[in-house]
Amino acid sequence: MSPITESYTWCQFTPAFVLVGIAALILMADAFLPKLDKRVYAVFGAVAAIATGCFMLAEPANLFGFLACVATGLTLLLAYDYYAVSCDSIAGGDNAEGYGEFLALPLVACAGIFCLTQAHDLIMLFVSLEVLTLSSYTLAGYFRRNQGSVEAGIKYLVLGAMSTGLLVFGAAWYFGMTGTFELNPQVAQVALQGSAIGAPAIAGGFLMAVAMLFLGAFFKVGAAPMHVWIPDVYQGAPTPTSSFLAVASKVGGFVVLCTLFAPFSRYMQPEYNLCHVLVWIVALVAAATLLIGNLGAINQNNAKRLLGYSSIGQAGFIIVFFLGVGAYGIGTRESNVFTYLLAYALATIPAFYAIAMVRTQRGSEEISAFRGLAKTNPRTAFLVTVAFASLAGVPLTLGFIAKLKAFLALIDTMTVFDGLSWLLVIMIICAAAGFYYYFKIIRAMYWEKPLPEDKPLQVPGITTAVLAISALASIILGTLPLLITSGS
Repeated sequence: MSPITESYTWCQFTPAFVLVGIAALILMADAFLPKLDKRVYAVFGAVAAIATGCFMLAEPANLFGFLACVATGLTLLLAYDYYAVSCDSIAGGDNAEGYGEFLALPLVACAGIFCLTQAHDLIMLFVSLEVLTLSSYTLAGYFRRNQGSVEAGIKYLVLGAMSTGLLVFGAAWYFGMTGTFELNPQVAQVALQGSAIGAPAIAGGFLMAVAMLFLGAFFKVGAAPMHVWIPDVYQGAPTPTSSFLAVASKVGGFVVLCTLFAPFSRYMQPEYNLCHVLVWIVALVAAATLLIGNLGAINQNNAKRLLGYSSIGQAGFIIVFFLGVGAYGIGTRESNVFTYLLAYALATIPAFYAIAMVRTQRGSEEISAFRGLAKTNPRTAFLVTVAFASLAGVPLTLGFIAKLKAFLALIDTMTVFDGLSWLLVIMIICAAAGFYYYFKIIRAMYWEKPLPEDKPLQVPGITTAVLAISALASIILGTLPLLITSGS
């Protein structure tokens, strides 16, 4: 085994260095140019992050990094529109003190996500994940004058520390059972064959290590049973932070899950005894995540909290792709996960933009605050409708294609593995539940009348552009799915 430091090159992490450099420039400008409008930093950081993401497209393996960079850039643009609320919640009034740091942290977190995409051992995986996680803790509780934000930060920190402990403990056991931190099929094969050479404790210890690693990864993606933090944190955190956690951070979480799962891909075939155990574990986690997320969202009245439960439910659909034992091969696991995350991002980010706009001008994040938007702002209401329709999986949107691929992946698995029809029923029920709670916001916009004091919203140019581009991309990719499936 070569030393870990020899497994990577400096050039490999150039995008991460660029992102950290941009964050450092923002911090220095914030310190030495106090009279400059700090919203300039948001635009600069957003353009730089999106440009870095486009640079990553030169390597197909960096698609997850590209998606994380774009989501980070859009988070910074959302912080631009959220400037007044941010200043009042950080330092009070029009005081912009601390706003620069609020813009730098997502860039540092995004650098951590990119490093996750390059990791192939537990050391790099853990360090990169902690860069993301520690930045996210700070972002969640950054609005120190807002009690909800402080509470969200504390809850996220306490529960996140538990998941970090599981990852560290799992990594220690992994090293103890294998003698290496490398994540590859050969290491897994040797460890699992421990019982065949008279050392059954090796195989048992290795499986326990893997179980703890996966529990830590489940926390990052919001999968059951590590999902409990999401609704409270999404509701209490600043809206730009909630948007970042819902998309960019979730991309990082699924990168971790794909990396941890890769050594076991060969065992997801019916000829291996371990296949049956893995399929049932993945199916149970997916089912629990689907039920908790989708049924929990039904009674929600706060739009951000609803999107929190939605995030859990959407993670359940993505986890179905990890079954992957079908006879027909409905795309690779990574390509399916990326397609779903892309559809999710194109719908969730504009949804948070809409929530931020309503919160800024109507002073509420409740679903009822969207009342009559179709009458006061018909074009904006249509664009918001496309976003929530895509989340629900309405045909002619990319969200429909993503959910369809999840159903096809499960049906494909059922061709070679009996006994999963119950999961198909749960997926159908949860997809139907999604139509109900996503359309609560659409109903409020179109069926409820605006109050006399509800004036037309002043839609910022950035919000209009993000809503329009996201809606157009979702519809085009939803009607022409070959654009993203031709390489599968």
